[in-house]
Amino acid sequence: MPNIPSIAGVVLTLNEEQHLARALVSLAWCDEVIVLDSGSTDATREIARAEGTRFYQNIQTSTFLITEQRNWALENCSITSDWVLFLDADEEVGSELKSTIISELSSNTVYNSYELAPRFLFMGCWLKRTQSYPCWHPRLVKRGHTYFTGGVWESFLPTATVGRIREPYEHYAFSKGTVDWLQRHIRYASWESSSTVDYLQPPHKNKLLLTRSTTSRRVAFYLWPLRPFLRLVQKYILQLGFMDGWQSAFYCFLMFIYDSITVVMIIEKRRLQKNLPL
Repeated sequence: MPNIPSIAGVVLTLNEEQHLARALVSLAWCDEVIVLDSGSTDATREIARAEGTRFYQNIQTSTFLITEQRNWALENCSITSDWVLFLDADEEVGSELKSTIISELSSNTVYNSYELAPRFLFMGCWLKRTQSYPCWHPRLVKRGHTYFTGGVWESFLPTATVGRIREPYEHYAFSKGTVDWLQRHIRYASWESSSTVDYLQPPHKNKLLLTRSTTSRRVAFYLWPLRPFLRLVQKYILQLGFMDGWQSAFYCFLMFIYDSITVVMIIEKRRLQKNLPL
C-alpha cells in the first residue's frame, strides 16, 4: 500500500549468538534489517549474515553508552527507510505489535518518534506489576528528525514529538543467564554512580541530561544512599510485585544488589575526590 512508510529494523549486539536469530526473524517484515555490533567475539557476525542482514560494527572506546550506539546507527548504517525500529537481541516483535506499528505509522501525521513498552519476562513469568507495565522506552524514530540522549537510560531529544504504541514487545532480560545480567548491571552501576556524583556537584547540574522522568531522576540523585531499600519497597510492595509470584522476589533481590553496587561506587568516587583511601 502506498501510504505505508518504509521501516528499518536495527538490532544492537554484543556476543548474542544464542538469541540473535530469534530477534532477526521477528523483524523479517521490515524493509531493511541491520545488525550493529559493539565487538562480539562469538558467532554473532556469522549468524547475522546467515539471516541476510547488513552487519556493521562500532566499538566505543570509553564507557559504552547505548544512546551513542543508536545514534551511530542512524548516522552510519546507510539506512534509507522512513522509520527506524530499534530492538535488542534479547527482544522480539510479535505479530500483533508488527500490525500495530504499521497501522500507526500509516496514519500518523503528528509524531516523529515513539515509545514502546516491553513485556518483561523472567524465569517464564511476566513481571507485569514488578516492572510497572507499561514502562516506556524510546525505540521507534523517524529518520533524520530526532536522536537519542541520556547515556544508559535513554530518551529522545526534548524537541521530539513523541507518541506511544501500547502493544508490547517481548523482553527476555535474563536469556543469557544471571551472570551476564550482573555484568551488564555493573556497567550500568558505573555510569549511574558517575552521573550521581556529577549531578551533586553544582557546576555540573545543568550539564547533566536527565532521562525518562526528570522529577524521579532528581529524587533518586538526592536520595542515593537509600536507593536499594526504596526500589525494593517500590517494586515489591507499592507496585504489588509480590502478586507476580516467586519470580518477583528473586528479581527484586537482584535489583537490590544492583542498587547496592551503585551506592558503593558513589561512595568510592566521592572518597577518591577527597583523596581518601578506599
